[in-house]
Amino acid sequence: MIRRAATAIAVVVALSALCFALLDLAPGSPAADILEARSGGRPASPAAVAELEHQMGLDDPLPVRYGHWVAGALHGDFGTSYGSGRPVSEILSDTAPWTLLLTAVAVLFSVVGAIGVGLAAALTRRAWLRRGIEGALFALGGMPGFVTALLLLYVFAAWWQVLPSGGLARPGEPVTLAVLVPHLVLPALALAFGHHFGTYARLVQTGVGRLRTAPHVESAQVRGLSRWTVTTRHLLRPGFVPFAARLGVGVGGLIAGAYATEMIFSWPGVGRQAILAARDQDYAVLTAVVLVTGVIVIAANLIGDLAVGWLDPRVRLNGAADGRR
Repeated sequence: MIRRAATAIAVVVALSALCFALLDLAPGSPAADILEARSGGRPASPAAVAELEHQMGLDDPLPVRYGHWVAGALHGDFGTSYGSGRPVSEILSDTAPWTLLLTAVAVLFSVVGAIGVGLAAALTRRAWLRRGIEGALFALGGMPGFVTALLLLYVFAAWWQVLPSGGLARPGEPVTLAVLVPHLVLPALALAFGHHFGTYARLVQTGVGRLRTAPHVESAQVRGLSRWTVTTRHLLRPGFVPFAARLGVGVGGLIAGAYATEMIFSWPGVGRQAILAARDQDYAVLTAVVLVTGVIVIAANLIGDLAVGWLDPRVRLNGAADGRR
């Protein structure tokens, strides 16, 4: 576990350095954009741009700027937004909780739905039902996430008009739990069913279905154990190992999918903020968002590894043996 944590830290450092370097190569000058916005759209003179770049430290060498940025980031200071002038940490504190909430609910929908559908396909004795589920999962897996989001938006918000189309609340309406829940349902469903849901359900179906004819399961049935005991104790826990391993990796896909989902549903999260920052060339915000997103994805992978070790003790034993070597 210590080795995995050290690897995760190294990946975060490499990610931040790569992102910082790539954004430095992006066209345009943040100082020129700021001066143009201040002057109402009039281009700024090269002298004024050079002066502002000096004030912002943008004329320093890239390693020096990266070192200053890392030193500030370690203390929670990601700099100041080029566009709004607000501290980037303040922008993240306003948007990150909404992305975490959306992702957590989407993971809940995805896990519950995938387990239910996967178990139904694995345990049913009706071939037509199993083939129908497999066909639906195949179709859903081949559908882009934004198409799923637009279909849900059209059906539930435009056609049936039973759920709001986006945002946290109507203009001027306070964000209470009763108001938030209906606004959260559609983007969470779009994120859950538009990214890896079919894969999760098939992994559950394959993992549980493979164990149905395993010797220890047949032995438990011969001993007269109830079907509930056989299913929960001898099928579900070991059968969920491939699903749990894929879930940790899939959270990264959910985070990436949240970018488009938040834009479609006007959800005020980190993904929407990143797209707006890229449009406005607000590289201070964009760099911080990429770093925070990377940390969340890496943490999700570590949690997935822990879940696999809990479900399958052999993984823990193999990891301990590798560590002793």
